[in-house]
Amino acid sequence: MSAKSKEPQRIGQIMEEVLSEKGYLTFCKEYGILSKWPSIVDKKFAEASICERVENGIVYVKVSSAPWRQEAVYRKETLLKRIQKEFECPTIKDIVFY
Repeated sequence: MSAKSKEPQRIGQIMEEVLSEKGYLTFCKEYGILSKWPSIVDKKFAEASICERVENGIVYVKVSSAPWRQEAVYRKETLLKRIQKEFECPTIKDIVFY
């Protein structure tokens, strides 16, 4: 945090700075993907999949059937880029669908 700044800061900015200083920001962003999964994918795919966990930069997603898994694999690169850019989580390196 900038103690010298006399301008008011938004609470979100302050929280991000504190989390970053403590080394938790990356962890929080990675796990935020779990709750944001339905907004990352479209409605039908969200209904057919569950983002279950994030470990070591890998997002693990359970899909309801083999056809949905195939569709997921097809969309993988697009989803990965979207997570990295739009959700500001460059530490995510892969998505595993099972």
